[in-house]
Amino acid sequence: MSARIARLKPVLIDLARSSLSLYWDLLKTMVPVMVVVQIGVSYGLIDQLAALFAPLMNLVDLPAATGIVWATGILVNNYGAAAALVGIMPYTDLTVAQLTVLLSMVLIAHALPLEQAISRKAGISFTFSTTLRFVAGLAYGWILNAIYSWGDWLQEPATIAWLPADGGIDPSWDAWAVNSAVSLFWLFWIILGLVTLLKIFEVLKITDLLARLLSPLLGLMGISRAATSITMVGALLGLSFGGGLIIKEARAGNLSPRDIVLSLSFMALCHSLIEDPLFMMALGADVSGVLIGRFIFAVVVMVVLSRLILALPEAPFQRLLYRGA
Repeated sequence: MSARIARLKPVLIDLARSSLSLYWDLLKTMVPVMVVVQIGVSYGLIDQLAALFAPLMNLVDLPAATGIVWATGILVNNYGAAAALVGIMPYTDLTVAQLTVLLSMVLIAHALPLEQAISRKAGISFTFSTTLRFVAGLAYGWILNAIYSWGDWLQEPATIAWLPADGGIDPSWDAWAVNSAVSLFWLFWIILGLVTLLKIFEVLKITDLLARLLSPLLGLMGISRAATSITMVGALLGLSFGGGLIIKEARAGNLSPRDIVLSLSFMALCHSLIEDPLFMMALGADVSGVLIGRFIFAVVVMVVLSRLILALPEAPFQRLLYRGA
């Protein structure tokens, strides 16, 4: 028994360290956003800010206030969007379908200043890739909302199970501080669970298996074998990982410019397929939108887009899509 404990100890320590590291990064993003949102609530600024996003959110049948969540996600990251969502949830009625639409849009278009800078460094046009993610996020939100409305699916009220039940009753700073502390406490255990699950996937080689199973689809998108493994790394683990590898390979001359653009375009629409959907599901989103539908949407978009990119003459390709690594 003691021998088993001795073998497990390094694993448990590694899980604890990884979870605490990710949680600390999350806190550094979420807490400032939560404070800003609470200031907006206290001074009645939320409604004024929401009015700016109303026309855009109306396109996907979402309350105007949810525009604050998407805008925060676009400018910061998923965790920033989560913090904004936690801030507006007590004051905004959402169905599960609406919450899923919103968080699916965040998954496609988030952290654009940071992630698109990585993509630009890898060679793709900043303007093209940023526009692709923004338009695709809005288009997917519209399609997903239409599907949920047509089938009358997921129309029950959305809740975040680990938020305090009375989070929106008392808008005072004291109540906000207590409720925020409770929410962040429970969030640590969610992060620990996610990190543990990802570790299990790594040990069981599930990530590698998924990469092999999904690789044939890349051929439909016009992505050559030379970029297949890198693209799958980005799709499964994140744009930062995949973009970093593409920068290395592009500088070494191992990838063609069109492979770089196609690979980064797919990663832009569909990356971190394991961790990010699990996090959004912990916020109350449904798997049908944040994972299954998003992946299908990205593949369909890329099949069409790849035909256009591969047929594009070299001069406009270089001018509009590719900047060089």
